[in-house]
Amino acid sequence: MVHHLKPLDTLTQQAKRRRLTSLAKNALENYDLQVTQIRFFRQETNTLFRLITSAGESLVLKIYSEDSTAQENLAEVTWLNALSRESEIQVAAPVPRRDGQFLTHAQVDGVPGEHLCALFHWVPGRPLIHQMTPINYFNLGKTVAALHKHAQSFNLPQDIQPKRWDQVFYYPGELVVYHEKQYQHLFPPERVILLDQVVHEANNLLSSLYHTDQPPIIIHGDLHPWNIHIFHKQIYVLDFEDVLSGYPIQDIAILLYYEQDHPNFHNLVKAFKQGYCQTLAWPVESQRQLETLWAARRAMFVNYVAHTDPDPEKFIESRCLLLQTFLDRVG
Repeated sequence: MVHHLKPLDTLTQQAKRRRLTSLAKNALENYDLQVTQIRFFRQETNTLFRLITSAGESLVLKIYSEDSTAQENLAEVTWLNALSRESEIQVAAPVPRRDGQFLTHAQVDGVPGEHLCALFHWVPGRPLIHQMTPINYFNLGKTVAALHKHAQSFNLPQDIQPKRWDQVFYYPGELVVYHEKQYQHLFPPERVILLDQVVHEANNLLSSLYHTDQPPIIIHGDLHPWNIHIFHKQIYVLDFEDVLSGYPIQDIAILLYYEQDHPNFHNLVKAFKQGYCQTLAWPVESQRQLETLWAARRAMFVNYVAHTDPDPEKFIESRCLLLQTFLDRVG
């Protein structure tokens, strides 16, 4: 008798996790490891499992979502491997398979398609968001500068091409919906005009970055306080999945975007800059540059939330007010 498995999206969360655990075990067959414990850890964009080996090592298996590409995943593990071998920066170092490769294609009955997976060493500590102090930002500045310094002399293989943040909507296949008729209840004409003006202003800056004499380098692309851990006063940088071919100012703008409402924002920025400048020159030419990159990210999130959040109006309204303030300030 043939038993037909229920579609994955009809299952309870617990049943989905059991199936994904089977997928994770399938991927682990490519490694010379004795895993004594495997348990579901977290599912956001990707699905993560925490593992304990017979040697007592803690590892994380990442099952990549379909939103990322093999090129991006390969760029992530390639740079992380180099950083773990060539620098003192604390990162989630990838674990090689028995054949020396870092990515695995895994599949299992009941989970549609083939899924890319990678194995990483566990990163200790708590997210920076819970420990936003000037001393941590000073140390973070030193770490980010070290990251950028490594990138200046690091080259990905020519067949690995990460994406570029050279326009507001820079993710491959990104849906840009704020002009579409079915979203006009969220984007009346005045909001469309506002977003068009912001996108025009930001695209000019982003394009100009890539038309200088300075070639782009690989950058993290998603530095924010949840992707940075503190453990025994040491900075750990996580989640390199969104690596970009870009410029240091873009990493810094992304990081500081999330701190703008912090009551100690100016002291955090000052401490970060002091730490960064111990190694490299400060790459931000003006406050307007930073604010334009923040506006670019804010406009991207407004568009994204419109088609992913079931109740996006409050978010869109508040961000559009900030975008209008930005335009008023830059003229």
